[in-house]
Amino acid sequence: MASADLAALEPTKPTLTVRPTKGDETVLSQEIVSEDEYDTGRERANRNAGKTKGHFFRWFDPEDGPLERRLLWKLDFYILAFACAGYIMFYIDRGILSNAYVSGMKKDLKLYGNELVQLNTVYRCGTSVSNIPATVLITKYRSQYIVPSLVLIWGVFTVMSFRAGSFGELVVYRLFVGLAEGPFFCSIEYVLGSWYRADEIVRRAGIFYISSSIGQIITGLLAARIYTDLDGALGHAGWRWMYLIGGLMALPIALFGIFTFPGTPNHGKRWVLTDEEFALAKERMVVAGRKEPVGFSWSLVRRFLGRWHFWLLVPWNVSWLMGFLSETQGVYTLWLKSHKAYNTAQVNRLTSVAPAIGVITIALFSFLADKYGPKSRLWIVGIVAVIGVIANMGFALYDHTSFAYKWFTYAESYTEVSLSSLQYSWANVICRDDAEERAFVVSAMLAVGSACDAWVPNVFFKTTDSPKWVNGHIFQAATMPVYFGLTATVYYFNKRAERRRSIKDNEG
Repeated sequence: MASADLAALEPTKPTLTVRPTKGDETVLSQEIVSEDEYDTGRERANRNAGKTKGHFFRWFDPEDGPLERRLLWKLDFYILAFACAGYIMFYIDRGILSNAYVSGMKKDLKLYGNELVQLNTVYRCGTSVSNIPATVLITKYRSQYIVPSLVLIWGVFTVMSFRAGSFGELVVYRLFVGLAEGPFFCSIEYVLGSWYRADEIVRRAGIFYISSSIGQIITGLLAARIYTDLDGALGHAGWRWMYLIGGLMALPIALFGIFTFPGTPNHGKRWVLTDEEFALAKERMVVAGRKEPVGFSWSLVRRFLGRWHFWLLVPWNVSWLMGFLSETQGVYTLWLKSHKAYNTAQVNRLTSVAPAIGVITIALFSFLADKYGPKSRLWIVGIVAVIGVIANMGFALYDHTSFAYKWFTYAESYTEVSLSSLQYSWANVICRDDAEERAFVVSAMLAVGSACDAWVPNVFFKTTDSPKWVNGHIFQAATMPVYFGLTATVYYFNKRAERRRSIKDNEG
């Protein structure tokens, strides 16, 4: 083989560009992808993704080749293993607050007013402050180190909550937990959008979000076991052991991520992928029209604000988040605690019911959205909105509904939360033409939502309103039709944008 041919096959520093063509076929040019110049011997990226019908629960597109499937298996393991483990710890370390409150912390720290909702407010302030800057940061710096470091930081401050001796001290720890946890979700969503096609991303995001349900299930069961076995051990209350054990569990996950998490393609190949797999991964994103970041500057914000994406996706997401405030505020934990028929251990175990149902709904919604495309999101949201209005009436009419109806309200409370994988993966696809905008908009969606989540519960879900929260459930029911209307608007604008993109591509 000639030396020129050997140089052409050299896998280092691959470059990908798109040569405009007519029709659906996208031709890739330059060193590693030009089949006209030489034969790389490497499998080409699937250019017909989503066009071939397959089984409902398929994991790969029927047109994906062996190398592409091997690449996806690796990405699924190294991205989702860390992301899911980290998100489980995210929900354990966040959710411990409510379980600790009903397991003795209320009495020990003398939290007899609205301190619980105030602690949630402080936490939300932390997440909203750190969301945008930290998520945008990963477009410039190596996310394979930044994201695992977040897990390490919130683990440390959760451990420190073990020693909290006053409400003020716990406020400080919860603030830092919020600052570290805030960027995690959006950063993972951004990373998923940097490796997966539109027909792949929702079910991966669904698997990621299922871990939130698993985290809440584990929180309830773990809290019950810790309270039963360790309350009073070594002179410490059971709720303190919850913080200590929950925080320590996060540390090995952080170390696992530091050594294996792939980050994003623009920051180079990690040891988990071969040169051939990495080149194919970058080619897949070019074929999918996904753009790499070119560097963030504040002047770019004016560009982002000049598009409909920010102005519509952010309020759309806020309306969704406001529909399940009761779930995030530990409302139903306190409601269960108010019934003398349940002891503390039983209350902690029963908090696992709603997220267990959520595992099923998240998986169902994710596969439906990937199978049937954007239009399916519209009727999925419509069905969830109707169920949500009916369920919220159980507490909105508290004095006129049965105990069983109220249990239905609680059991159903995770259904709307289950739409998370649809929300953020859709935003990822909508903003795929601009990597910096994708990071900015996705993080802004959660940041503004967290900011609203910091103050709205102080109006509608005060701890002192336990166990009824009538006004809060009326508010949640009212957000459902608003959320559906904004979803329909997002669908319309996105469909119009896709039609214009198709016309432009055909003209090119």
